[in-house]
Amino acid sequence: MKKTTSIAFTVFLWLGMATTPPSAEELYKTGMDNLEQRQFLAAIGNFTEAVSLDSKYADAYLQRANAKEWLAQKQGYTDTEHYSDLLQAARLGKTEALATISEGFAGACVSELQADLKADEVFCLDISGTNMKTIPAQVGSFTDLIRLNVSNNRLTDLNGIFARNQALLFLDVRQNKIRNLAAGIRNLSFLRELDLSENELETLPSEMAQLKNLRILNLSGNLIPDAEQDRIREMLPNCSVYFHKNENIVKLQQSPKSRANRKPTDSQAGGKVPHRF
Repeated sequence: MKKTTSIAFTVFLWLGMATTPPSAEELYKTGMDNLEQRQFLAAIGNFTEAVSLDSKYADAYLQRANAKEWLAQKQGYTDTEHYSDLLQAARLGKTEALATISEGFAGACVSELQADLKADEVFCLDISGTNMKTIPAQVGSFTDLIRLNVSNNRLTDLNGIFARNQALLFLDVRQNKIRNLAAGIRNLSFLRELDLSENELETLPSEMAQLKNLRILNLSGNLIPDAEQDRIREMLPNCSVYFHKNENIVKLQQSPKSRANRKPTDSQAGGKVPHRF
């Protein structure tokens, strides 16, 4: 009787082990194997299961973004959905995802605000030259907004974007009437490129120092005295700051369309997908 019980117990344990669902980490590893074998759709499924088990699995979001992008390339279409994954990975601490977006952002740009716009599908918004005096409230609903162009308007502040548009990487505010930047600018922690040229600024708030990812800052055409220029350069040691119109500004991107697709391999023939992150 004891022997029978022991066998039954052993079988029960084996069945339990055999039906134990994989962990998020195991799913991630399977996804990486599929990614290396160019099985992009399968990899997307693996990473999706991984984040369903662990919603804070930054690497899974990051690699799902790669899989989505490379699947789109393989099938000959343009993917924008992977930007949401890259942004989520960045929010969870994978700030290297910001560089990936910067070098390859190609989201279609919305040029007119409409009530039926889906908040999580607007990555680029161009509402320049519309004579507006304040940031429309709807802009704050686009929490995955990567690029915003509000140039050539009559804005006196940017307060309408500081609270919720924290995914912004590119912000163009040229030719407005901005005299002061509020401390809320620190909330745009992903910001890589900021164009404030041809406004009415004389100084910048100390909170600008918290923009650790900022690489390009254009302040030409403002009334910033020499001493303040020196302070700004010291405050942003890793940022190229431009104060004069005749300076040759090297931007991170020329336009959303100037995109060189990242490839899953160094050549289009064979080989494994490298672990980029």
